Amino acid sequence: MSRRLRGMLVVLGVLLGVLGPVSAAGARPVSAAAPAGISCPVGSQVGTYTPGLTYEPREVAFQASGNVSGCVGLSGNGISGASFSATGHGTASCLAGSVSNTATYHWSNGQTSTVTGTGAINLKPNGVTVLVLTGTVTSGLFTGATVVQTKVLLNSDLTACASPGGLTSVGGPISLTVAL
Repeated sequence: MSRRLRGMLVVLGVLLGVLGPVSAAGARPVSAAAPAGISCPVGSQVGTYTPGLTYEPREVAFQASGNVSGCVGLSGNGISGASFSATGHGTASCLAGSVSNTATYHWSNGQTSTVTGTGAINLKPNGVTVLVLTGTVTSGLFTGATVVQTKVLLNSDLTACASPGGLTSVGGPISLTVAL
């Protein structure tokens, strides 16, 4: 087998692995085997903690709201974005933590999804907190699907964690993936 033919077969294999199975016509994914879901790569959130986060782990409650947009998916559901609100609680500090939460998404097609799940908080350099929430849609659109929301929350007051009241609010960019 020539070197060029081997290279073309490798490229074909990679493309099939990335694109997944296609019908004989090659125009659309085979419905029974094709992945479905939605990805919303652009979003933002603001949230509050009560009591505020400090360097010492403690039980906190939080509320958040925001939106996602730029949504694309294979399921043809007509969703371009969503607004959401969430509440939760857990043991957390400005350095790390784990939380449980419930979020409601109001999709641009008029439907809603309620998601319950858990998340891990991880502090990154310069006061940036990364929060990854994973949950399951318990009611509404996409019931039973897995949801992953990644949040990069910016702390604009780098001294708040050292104060008695702690860090009480954060905001920043987020992304959302729903895997069916």
